[in-house]
Amino acid sequence: MKTMKPILMKTISSCIIIFSIFTTSTLAVQRSNGIGLRASFWNVKDQPTQVNTNSFGESGSVNIGGAGGWIYFFSRMHNNWFLEFQLGSVAGVNEEFSSYLVEKVDVTVVLPFLIGLRYDILSPRFPSRIQPYLSTGGGPYWIMHVNGNDAFAGEQEVKSKVKNGLYLGGGMNLMMTSWAALNMDIRYHLVNFSPDYEASGMEFGFGFSVMWGQKRELFQIKAIRPVVSDIYPAYYPFYNLVPLALISIENVAGFPIEVNVKSRIASVSERMKESGFITIQRGKTEDIPISAIFGATIQNVDTRKPAMLDIIVEARAGQTITRNFSTPIMVHSRNAWDGKMDKLSFFLTPEAPQVMEFSRKVMAQIASETDDGPERLAQARHLFDALSALGIRYQSDPTIPFYQDDRVQFAEQTMSLGHGDCDDLVVLYASLLSSIGIKTAFVEVRDPSKSLAHVYLMFDTEVEAPNGDQISTNAKRYIVREDKTGKQTIWIPVETTLLDQGFTEAWNSAALSYLEEAVLRNGMGEGWLSIFDVE
Repeated sequence: MKTMKPILMKTISSCIIIFSIFTTSTLAVQRSNGIGLRASFWNVKDQPTQVNTNSFGESGSVNIGGAGGWIYFFSRMHNNWFLEFQLGSVAGVNEEFSSYLVEKVDVTVVLPFLIGLRYDILSPRFPSRIQPYLSTGGGPYWIMHVNGNDAFAGEQEVKSKVKNGLYLGGGMNLMMTSWAALNMDIRYHLVNFSPDYEASGMEFGFGFSVMWGQKRELFQIKAIRPVVSDIYPAYYPFYNLVPLALISIENVAGFPIEVNVKSRIASVSERMKESGFITIQRGKTEDIPISAIFGATIQNVDTRKPAMLDIIVEARAGQTITRNFSTPIMVHSRNAWDGKMDKLSFFLTPEAPQVMEFSRKVMAQIASETDDGPERLAQARHLFDALSALGIRYQSDPTIPFYQDDRVQFAEQTMSLGHGDCDDLVVLYASLLSSIGIKTAFVEVRDPSKSLAHVYLMFDTEVEAPNGDQISTNAKRYIVREDKTGKQTIWIPVETTLLDQGFTEAWNSAALSYLEEAVLRNGMGEGWLSIFDVE
């Protein structure tokens, strides 16, 4: 008994595995078209199948109630409904023989040409290799009777007639693969619409079919609409929060499904981004956002290059169907900038080691000094003058064609190179101020009387508006701004392109520009002067 127990357990385990294979599989989804052959037994002569002989086998009779075959074609109409076309041939035979010669033969042949409907009972949400169905249909039944006596004389009588009828039945397909299946069914044929008619009766069949065309779909992709066509590496924190595209998915399954969208840009994404499973009701269409996960590695992209946004859509409803899609996207170099001022702050690197080291060194030098004026103003002045002493100077970018990106240097790049244009120097100075906790903002000027745009910076002294005389007795040298809490503080504008002339001159120049452009010419009101706070 001890030796039999392991064998029994292995046998039971094997049976469970085999049963699982034949009852659950994604291969159970039938394709849209198919053709098959089926052998059948249909007792058209209403008699038992038997063979009688005498003791020496020299005479006897053979009775076959009816056997034959079918060829059939089917095509999916909608969801679980299929249209079937069938052509069959079934014959029943009575034969009497003597001394191995046929003395009498009576043959009944039925040739049905039927059109019908098949309904698969199981929904695709129940993945099973065994697919039961119900069927019905009708059409003409061509019935022939052939009687013959005396095989040598060849006396025969042939009668034929065509009767209409219908059938009802059911069966199952045993899916071997998604394109091949075994078939077993049972039908009742009501010839001449009468159960008492000679050819009416039960039919049993067994066969196989091969299939082609699409599997029944759970969903369709209506559109993939790009939201972001160009990826700028410096903006990667922004792209982690917004969709790169929207994919419209329609549920065509006839029942609720769950959809999960995975996406990535293979060359720059850290890993797949998943939407999580979202329920889509039958017949409904959902717009699902497509995103990507970016990390610091995207900063290694040094040249502009095309890429593909790879999308994987998983739909589940008992079974899981997966489809892959791709849409082109452009990845720009790490220093590329599309000229949108609200994105310039993504180039700030206040936590970069070189920036932190420089600002901490300057703050340490002024820690023991007694400086007139508010603390934040003194800190900003010393940082500016320290950059000037470092020899960093303004140098304009070469002329860039309209179809190419502008280029912005990160703070550490400008410090290493020793020069930069207006946006490079603004990014450098803002990074240094941010590294010691001073709030900054960019002032963008797109003066309609000039061919080129310009940007300079302003910073928060944290001095409240009523105490403006601590900054300057000339109120035109500073700007009063209100924060989200309603608190008003003094901000100072600085023209960073004047690094070689020192902080005071850079302040005076920017204050004069702001007075003329924002106040006297109403640049903010007309929309060509804008202020962007660095968050």
